[in-house]
Amino acid sequence: MTPTPAPAPNRTPDHATSVIKFHASLNVSDLARSVEFYTALLGSGPAKFYADYAKFEIDSPPLILSLKPKRACAGGPLNHLGLRVVSVEHLRAIQARLRTVGARVGEQDDVKCCYARQTKLWITDPDETLWEVYVLHDDVPDWGEKDKKIKLYAAPLKAFGVRGLIRRAWNNTFRKRPESGRTPIPAETAEPAETTCRV
Repeated sequence: MTPTPAPAPNRTPDHATSVIKFHASLNVSDLARSVEFYTALLGSGPAKFYADYAKFEIDSPPLILSLKPKRACAGGPLNHLGLRVVSVEHLRAIQARLRTVGARVGEQDDVKCCYARQTKLWITDPDETLWEVYVLHDDVPDWGEKDKKIKLYAAPLKAFGVRGLIRRAWNNTFRKRPESGRTPIPAETAEPAETTCRV
């Protein structure tokens, strides 16, 4: 039997911020349908569920899954990956380690977004996968600072760098997305995977 989402409390559970949790954010075409699916998959309804955002807080495995109603662009439905840590000191230690390996880091101190007030870092890995590492300070009743787009987007854009932004914009505008519902090629006739992506 599929668990149906109960009305979400729209609050982060009190105990949730005392442990480090992996975070994934997905772009979804139908938010309500996706909430129903992930409720069935994870066995628990969302902690937050708004018309423009949903968030699951799972203890086992320790996971924060965010869903955003947005078209999946090049690269598929992944919006970003992340890690929620328990203190600003832990966040700064991660930042120091990332700087030693030359990572581009965008910082946001005390920013309101995704129905929360947070301090965060935005980083891209060597293949330009976007990561968010953050501390949750408090929940807020609205999405956040949508009217301050420069403040919200400056740090993630810094993490991508100019070349990364151009490549991402190009791929999202001109790259053909894979068709859904295609019949998979049998393993014995499939061509080997390319070692590099087409740009």
